[in-house]
Amino acid sequence: MVVFVKDKRLELPMHHDSKQKGNHFRPKSGFGLFFAKINGLRYAKSRIVFLFALVLVSTFLLLSKLVGGNVNLMQYIPTSLDEQEYYDYDFKGLDIDTIKKYDEGVSHYIISKGGMEALSSEDKEAFEREADMLLASTTDLYDLSQYNGASNGAANRDHVLLCVPLRDAASLLPMLFKNLMNLTYPHELIDIAFLVSDCTDNGRTMSSLLDFSKELQNGTLSKTLQDFEADKDKGNSAEQLYLKYMGKDYLKMVKNAFNPPFHDDYDKPFRSIQIFEKDFGQQIGQGFSDRHAVKVQGVRRKLMGRARNWLTANALKPYHSWVYWRDVDVELCPGTVIEDLMKHDYDVIVPNVWRPLPTFLGGAQAYDLNSWVESNEAIKLAKTLDEDDVIVEGYAEYPTWRVHLGYLRKDNGNPDDLLDLDGVGGVSILARAQLFRKGIHFPAFTFENHAETEAFGKMAKKMGFKVGGLMHYTLWHIYEPSDDDLREIAKLERESRRNQR
Repeated sequence: MVVFVKDKRLELPMHHDSKQKGNHFRPKSGFGLFFAKINGLRYAKSRIVFLFALVLVSTFLLLSKLVGGNVNLMQYIPTSLDEQEYYDYDFKGLDIDTIKKYDEGVSHYIISKGGMEALSSEDKEAFEREADMLLASTTDLYDLSQYNGASNGAANRDHVLLCVPLRDAASLLPMLFKNLMNLTYPHELIDIAFLVSDCTDNGRTMSSLLDFSKELQNGTLSKTLQDFEADKDKGNSAEQLYLKYMGKDYLKMVKNAFNPPFHDDYDKPFRSIQIFEKDFGQQIGQGFSDRHAVKVQGVRRKLMGRARNWLTANALKPYHSWVYWRDVDVELCPGTVIEDLMKHDYDVIVPNVWRPLPTFLGGAQAYDLNSWVESNEAIKLAKTLDEDDVIVEGYAEYPTWRVHLGYLRKDNGNPDDLLDLDGVGGVSILARAQLFRKGIHFPAFTFENHAETEAFGKMAKKMGFKVGGLMHYTLWHIYEPSDDDLREIAKLERESRRNQR
């Protein structure tokens, strides 16, 4: 169920029989990763290989019961999964030799004595049987009206595509995967698509991502992450120095979020995981000060728009009803976030995103200022800018005086309070998949003096879709010390050492 995608041939075909009741889909093969390097792997062979591997896994599960689970290898075998979404493959009537014959370019014509193409009744029956086989192995049929996205998506068995862009993110992956496992939306209805791009860490992000993904799908990742955290606690305390200056209440929230008990399906595999790797020429550093400098925002946001669009185009399937975008650097998030956003029945909806701060900086602040309501001042400002200029929120150079979702948050506010928005931030976005099918995307160019997620919100609004945000429903972004913050922490440490003398 983990597929490293660099070649379209690595994907198994998916088939939907419109004559049957209900929706029947086939997930990506979990064994594609192991056979990805076999030259000439064709669709038909992939199916048979997957079926063989599925039988092999079942055999191991049976052996595990027979030996009482005492064989070390058995810890890497997933538990038996009952949901149809995991196993909805159709192998009926598939003949390897027949498929191979047509793959190699065979054509078959019969010409009668009168010079007309003709088939005997026996030949016609054989031909129609082979044609049906070829059609079933290469053609998918979908009624897209069935995938509009319901507000009760879990009960409706709506499939969600969860998209995560990554760049130099190896150190953040343990936190990301803990948050992914904590999602309570049925895991068998979630396809995860990672995009690794423009990394400068010598493959650490990709290597770690592959390892975590395989263990996640094996159901063994929680134990690995426990060991990882134990080793982390033994590491360099200087890297965690800032924790001395964080609010105790927030640190308690983090501790409680990542300690058991978890929900019952915490270790349950997802329907599929795909990993894509493609660079987009991003040269801007990943440091806090680098990413947030005003002069780089326009270029950076347009490149991010290109990356998001590329991932959507390659990962979105006809059977997806919803698309959930999630950044890797979210530290705290309710496990029910997908259901909580979905229930409001908006076409595009975002939560509020804040970040903790050291106590000497006030303890917390609104992080994502890209979720906002348009203002007359911003419209006037846009008229003074060049067509290609990108307005960036939160910078003195662009006084928009917009209403920002972040600044409306109250600690004890109703988490269901909703505000209609024009622009949206990209940390956590739930959108109906039909928006992307209708041409709405993350502009990698200047659209009404905006780009990427803010332009996505404006484009969706312009095309008549509902765009909103939850004022008091909060996700917490990690705290990344800026250069000024690090200098202040160093100063406080020096003062503390002097006072101890």
